[in-house]
Amino acid sequence: MNKIIDLIPVLDAAEVARVDADVHAARPRWMRRDPVHPFFTLGAASYLDARKGQFAHYQALAREGNPELAATFGWVHEKLRQAVSTVVGSEARYDDRLALPGFHVHLRDPEQVIPPASIHFDLQFELIDWSQLGVADGREQLSLTLAIALPAEGGGLMVWNINRMEIEAMTDEARRAHMSANRHASRHPYTPGHLAVHSGHQLHQMAPAHDPQPSDERITMQAHALPVDGQWVIYW
Repeated sequence: MNKIIDLIPVLDAAEVARVDADVHAARPRWMRRDPVHPFFTLGAASYLDARKGQFAHYQALAREGNPELAATFGWVHEKLRQAVSTVVGSEARYDDRLALPGFHVHLRDPEQVIPPASIHFDLQFELIDWSQLGVADGREQLSLTLAIALPAEGGGLMVWNINRMEIEAMTDEARRAHMSANRHASRHPYTPGHLAVHSGHQLHQMAPAHDPQPSDERITMQAHALPVDGQWVIYW
């Protein structure tokens, strides 16, 4: 991967439609993640479920949810695994002690103004108890988004030219100057059926909607990958 974000074709239009229908069919298993706004996940997510020392809780949710995710979306997981293997140049795998890739589901409520998403680095790897799996290299992590459904105006990722590992090595003065010089983000559009791959170490944000429509929805399969004892492991 030689750009801030790469887009890799994974699913064709018919396969995207199949995943969209299956995600909606699984609505009884969606987990609401916001008390006000219609934001849900399908599957356990480490950045939400392993917070505040709740790794065991995350694992319990993964054990409960992984079989159903695999039964319905296992064929997508395999396509994702093959795509990641191509990106990293070696065979990637899943681990049943971690959550399989699941979905973000954002629905549009026309009566509410959806607040902007957080601007952040992906630090979920710090919430995993890697001692159960091996030695993990968080410096090499990848963040993965497979777009399924996007709002009418499209969707994507806002990315700043600010890398967490680079600024941590700077002096305070150099860090302030760098962040000031790179305070404007670039927008990277998603394409349904294409896998967006980036390091997660770049400062980023879900691209905001400027012209939301009542029928808008945003469904993406989410995952991360990093080397564990030298072999790439995919999880969410």
